[in-house]
Amino acid sequence: MINFNSIFKQRKIILLVLASLIVVEFFSFLSYYFSILNLIIFSIIVLLFLVLAVYKIEWSFYILLAELFSNSMGYAFYLESGGFKLSLRIALWLVIIAVWLAKFLLEIFKNKKEVWFKYKKIPYFKNWIYLFFFIALGLVIGIIKNGFSDAFFDFNAWLYFALIFPLWHIVSGNDKDIFIKNVVSIFLGAILFLIFKSFLFLFLFSHNLEPLIADLYYWTRRYYLGEITAMGGGFYRVFLQSQIYILIAFLISISAWIFTKNKKAKIYLLAFLSLLNLILILSFSRSFWLAGFLTLILMFVVLWSKFGFRKMLNSFLITLLSFVIGFSLVLGIVKFPWPNSEVKFNLDSLSERANVRAEESAISSRWTLLEILRDDISDNFLLGRGFGARVEYKSSDPRVLEQTADGVYSTYAFEWGWLDIWLKLGILGILSYGLLVYLFIKDFWQKFKSKNNFIYLGLGLSILSLVVVNFFTPYLNHPLGIGFLILAVIFWLKENSKPFESEH
Repeated sequence: MINFNSIFKQRKIILLVLASLIVVEFFSFLSYYFSILNLIIFSIIVLLFLVLAVYKIEWSFYILLAELFSNSMGYAFYLESGGFKLSLRIALWLVIIAVWLAKFLLEIFKNKKEVWFKYKKIPYFKNWIYLFFFIALGLVIGIIKNGFSDAFFDFNAWLYFALIFPLWHIVSGNDKDIFIKNVVSIFLGAILFLIFKSFLFLFLFSHNLEPLIADLYYWTRRYYLGEITAMGGGFYRVFLQSQIYILIAFLISISAWIFTKNKKAKIYLLAFLSLLNLILILSFSRSFWLAGFLTLILMFVVLWSKFGFRKMLNSFLITLLSFVIGFSLVLGIVKFPWPNSEVKFNLDSLSERANVRAEESAISSRWTLLEILRDDISDNFLLGRGFGARVEYKSSDPRVLEQTADGVYSTYAFEWGWLDIWLKLGILGILSYGLLVYLFIKDFWQKFKSKNNFIYLGLGLSILSLVVVNFFTPYLNHPLGIGFLILAVIFWLKENSKPFESEH
């Protein structure tokens, strides 16, 4: 179980990450007014990142993870030229891959056989190779069938899988316990940042603080930071794609609460769970809600069968209590009387949002797309159509209707994540990916059964939640989901269990 004294000792790092991310976000907002600031800060970050990567690659990896955990699309800063935007996330990826590749080539020059055996020890090595083969095949087919531009820009998110190699280089040659502790601290700092940002946006928008909220809205859209949507009655949905990590943090934290015997830790975890529930509620994400509901049901079943009804009931009650507190916090924020608030928000708002058959533009467009994707996949069942495969359908999205009179929309990016993968990689490609994910979940479950260690239950549930979310919102073909899947690899090393041992 988690060593809370160990995490508490890391509080300075957690707070430093939180403060750093707030500062970065503030300067990103300033760059909305002063475009030259965007270029200057982008250049400084990338240059410092390069120096760190050359000097100590694991330090640069920490920065890369902080950016991934806290930012939705990676465009907090970007380099723009001729209509093309190079995001900070891609720039950091390019630097760390280049530095790792240089180190890799030097290692091969020194001892080719030793390097081969080192990387062959990556968990599920063969399965990774199978998946990479079908990704490469999808790219080749895509370029031939769909053209280089569409194929590459559809494929580039999958390049994030390449980070497994510098990650393995780091954990194979450094103190694994320290690395994991630092990763956990960065994750917690980023989660606190997402809570702070979502909380702040909810307050500002629900209290209609013009003209600030207009600038925040356009900054959020221009920099691809998330979605701020008026839901009626003065309530605003604050959805950041990176809030997927809020769901993951919730599943790991509820697992931690169940198995810790430290009463003080239980109180802290309840407070943390309530804040996480606050964010999940205001995200108004049906995908998150469904994934959370199904994984929690599975967790309750597991607890009942393995530990008895009482432990299951306790976990259910604490989950329910954290939801009630989280919902109360949302109400308290939106109805806070100063400076002014006339927001209408209650449980009916949640039930209306949970209706997947509602006559809403996004929902109706998604169901229309589903029928077309189903027919397209049946025609390209085996190998798929490759990356960049476009589908044309009639959309009810107001943003599409603004640009086209008839609402006909052509795109190679689909909300149905697993169907997107199937259409691009074919049945063999999606099976290779599905098998890899299945092995993660199965082996985390086996480790949990043998050790009763919450971290394995939490990680297994988290990956399962990504599987569910990916049915309706693409995450496992996006750096946010790919990054977490890769990071789960570090918990396979036996030496790495120390930061998560029980307290006695």
